[in-house]
Amino acid sequence: MPDKILIVDDSPTVRRFLAHTLKPRGYRLIEASDGFEALEKLALNPDTALVISDLNMPNMDGLELVGNIRTNAEFRDLPIIMLTTEDSSENRQLAHRAGADLYLVKPAPSHMILFKVESLLLARAS
Repeated sequence: MPDKILIVDDSPTVRRFLAHTLKPRGYRLIEASDGFEALEKLALNPDTALVISDLNMPNMDGLELVGNIRTNAEFRDLPIIMLTTEDSSENRQLAHRAGADLYLVKPAPSHMILFKVESLLLARAS
């Protein structure tokens, strides 16, 4: 069965772009518009293989979401990509300290996103 990916972004345009990038490769997608919704979707989909999250979102931002995921034993090793417009070394450090595996800056090309997703999923499987 294809891997399930949780996409977390408050922008419907970004969620559509990621769906257009990932669905043709056979990935099953779950979408959330903020961190709270993402945690709910994750609880309902424990077989999620990877999370792609924005940094700046209403209600619960990406850093808080990553921190919540990392404190849950069930999802502690879940690969997480932070995909954001914020290209600062401070935000990169904050994301990595929170537990993000990768930090990509929008607009990241679709081929780069696919490569990073596939690399993280292969590393997790080995």
